[in-house]
Amino acid sequence: AFLASGFAMGQNYSYKKKQIAQPGSMYFYWGYNRSIYSKSDINFTGDYYNFTIHKALAHDKPEGDFKTYINPAKITIPQFNFRVGYYLNKKWDLSLGWDHMKYVMTNGQEAKLTGQIPESENQYLNGEFNGEYYIIHDQIIHYENTNGLNYIRAQLTYNELLYQTNNHNFAVRARFGFAAGAIMTQTDFNWNGKDFHTNQKITGFGFSGHTGARLEFFNRVFAQTNFSTGFIAIPHLQTIAGTNNYARQKFVYGEWQIVAGAFWYLKFKNGCDSCPDWH
Repeated sequence: AFLASGFAMGQNYSYKKKQIAQPGSMYFYWGYNRSIYSKSDINFTGDYYNFTIHKALAHDKPEGDFKTYINPAKITIPQFNFRVGYYLNKKWDLSLGWDHMKYVMTNGQEAKLTGQIPESENQYLNGEFNGEYYIIHDQIIHYENTNGLNYIRAQLTYNELLYQTNNHNFAVRARFGFAAGAIMTQTDFNWNGKDFHTNQKITGFGFSGHTGARLEFFNRVFAQTNFSTGFIAIPHLQTIAGTNNYARQKFVYGEWQIVAGAFWYLKFKNGCDSCPDWH
């Protein structure tokens, strides 16, 4: 027994069970979201027009057919979330992910307009605007980012264990984080009765705070709910490809996510440079 113990010590083995929150632990998740947006001033410019829709309302666009969420060929169509993370230590992890939200300016809203549009630019909406209110409907102008309003962000998250069974096969963990990243958009724009579609481009940036609760099972899989809020600025979004037609806006968003994922462990060497790490 003494020789066996000495051999184990000499080889620097550790037979402790692997834990989720430890250096070298990684995770990924996939899920879906709903989002809400504050009112915002949307400024539209072109070679001959410059006007602003003040305090414009907008909403998200969830899929109505549940089969879309479970069809592997269509899972990227709804508003989805994907993230990969790495634990720096027992309390903090760093992750990179993609929040695919959708932003649609609400049809039929009454909004204040300022600026000017020549009749040659839009036969449905033109003139000098000095704060008058108009009903904004899709025939006049339609603006949306449904493929999408993509927030590609890095996040630093603090983890707090709330509950764990004695055998470590089930745990509840609270998570609090902050993030920053780029906004990538693909825009659908109706102008003067014509539909225009742009390619996906980096058009802005965002900052956000995040909180959530995670249910962990057998140190391998988990289900999680997340709540996020943040600020998004889009200073230079092209509305008609190959032209000088642009939009710009700033707004606050809120997002609720339901996701599921799994953990895995990187294999680092111990101090002996050859032994497996059993932590």
